[in-house]
Amino acid sequence: MRFKKFGWLILNWLPLLGLLTLVISVSNRWNWVHTYDRYLQKIIHGWQSPGLTPLVKIYTQLGNAKPFIFISIVILGMLLWRGYDRLAAFFLANVVLGNAINHLIKLWIRRPRPHFRLITIGGYSFPSGHSVAAMLLFGSLIFITTQTVRSPKWRISWILTCIILMLLLGLSRVYLNVHYPSDVTAGLLLGLVILQTTHWIFYRKKESQHA
Repeated sequence: MRFKKFGWLILNWLPLLGLLTLVISVSNRWNWVHTYDRYLQKIIHGWQSPGLTPLVKIYTQLGNAKPFIFISIVILGMLLWRGYDRLAAFFLANVVLGNAINHLIKLWIRRPRPHFRLITIGGYSFPSGHSVAAMLLFGSLIFITTQTVRSPKWRISWILTCIILMLLLGLSRVYLNVHYPSDVTAGLLLGLVILQTTHWIFYRKKESQHA
């Protein structure tokens, strides 16, 4: 029993440890980050083609401010309409915290974006805001699915779809060369840490009572 609890403790802290490692490494420009980025860039940039690039440009807009805000409002409205007040608060907290913390880290690190970008974009590179948004949006939807969808078949299908869409959004940022792979990795980890935190805040009491 103690070993199981220790294992869960390690798993719960791994995303935060990974995020802190990346923040410290990028801010100090450690060599391993450059090696990591170059290795994955070589693979992902190898997928670039005249036929695929326009599709990636369209899909990556899902993480832009206006589409993300619109989708968030729709999800929040549906949750409130169905009476899922706690889930609505959980989702709203994720959106607000994600945007605020991501902005603060960007201003602190001030990492320039890669050169030769396939789309026009300003701002700093680390961490990837689209990746944070992807993790928070699809990660929240995964949790909402586990709480509201009864059919195991539909629940598993929707969870797998969310995971794929989330990863594709992160990959699109490297494909278009507007972010380094370490930016995307940090964005996904930041989103996951926020999800863990808000889940603990909103659901720890409920789960302890159930236990």
